[in-house]
Amino acid sequence: MSKTHTNNPQTPSHSARHVASKKHPWRTVVIVLAVLLLLLVVLPGTAIMLFMRSLDSEISMPEEEREQVAEVLTPVEGSDKPFYALIIGSDNRGNEVYGRSDSMMLARIDTENKQVDLVSIPRDMQVSINGGSTPQKINAAYAMGGSSLMISTVSDFAGVPISHYIKVGFDGLEQLVDRLGGITVNVPESFSGGNGGVSLQAGEQTLNGEQALGFARERYQVQGGDFSRAQAQRIVLTAILKKMLEQPATEIPGLVQEFAAMISTDMSTMDLVDLGMQFYGHGVTINTAGCPSYAFSQDGVSYVGVEYAEWQDMMRRVDAGMGPKGEGDIPAEQMENAQLGAASNALSPRDYAGLIDQSLNSDDIIGNE
Repeated sequence: MSKTHTNNPQTPSHSARHVASKKHPWRTVVIVLAVLLLLLVVLPGTAIMLFMRSLDSEISMPEEEREQVAEVLTPVEGSDKPFYALIIGSDNRGNEVYGRSDSMMLARIDTENKQVDLVSIPRDMQVSINGGSTPQKINAAYAMGGSSLMISTVSDFAGVPISHYIKVGFDGLEQLVDRLGGITVNVPESFSGGNGGVSLQAGEQTLNGEQALGFARERYQVQGGDFSRAQAQRIVLTAILKKMLEQPATEIPGLVQEFAAMISTDMSTMDLVDLGMQFYGHGVTINTAGCPSYAFSQDGVSYVGVEYAEWQDMMRRVDAGMGPKGEGDIPAEQMENAQLGAASNALSPRDYAGLIDQSLNSDDIIGNE
């Protein structure tokens, strides 16, 4: 049985109150592993093909969106090369063609070393979108130009090419966690009367579906607000992955059917299976963190600013395979890459030291994962 190891530094979060149709970050790796187990253990050949074809129709993006996304994605150089994927939650409302992306995670996936790094990017990060001079919040890119503009905006901010794109949702999270028999997490801080009336005490505990959903959505009754919420999502993601790896193969078909309707991606089912096969049967290291950030106001609008030096250091470590909080000297290849973490489209102040009363990555704000 595969065992999941975690190294989860503290981090920020951001997001608005979610409704059932909102998308959120963690189903992709779960469905990869689920499909893999299914193929290896449960279904015969013909049934496999029919099942995968059905999954393809579920996870496929609309053709027009797929074509637009393909124009901004960078193909992976080789099957064993690390690559970046953008995972977002979307919030479509009313008659809008696109809603604002509600949460963003940049994932570096390293199949050779069996490592996944997840870095949250605050939705209120102040940036220039599509070369404009007007300050915008980074999540506005989705509303302004859909998935393709969201990808290019995050790519510019992180200074890395993005090879794959996934939209996912909270739909079914409660049922999923209950089906898994609950998940064990370490809640960073106590809160009462939170999302859906959920109250939790700080510390390690097993959450049922209702509690897990409330924890993953809460931003009003916690000190770090949106930043605490992003941290909670990373904690829940890691716990779900660990519990999924413990499930017997007979449980997989039903789980896969539930998950398929929750994701939309440029990848095919076979792409996901190939990816999963490279991870399955190995210990997987999952590192999580959040973009070094601080809150500030400009012209009456609340934004998040990037801590430029700290962000560049983090992205160089991520790209080197050291993890976002890895220690030691950064290799010359990454140190000499001026684009990594350069936040070239950020518009927040370059001289930010005097604006930071307390970094939003501080243990005092969001605690340890």
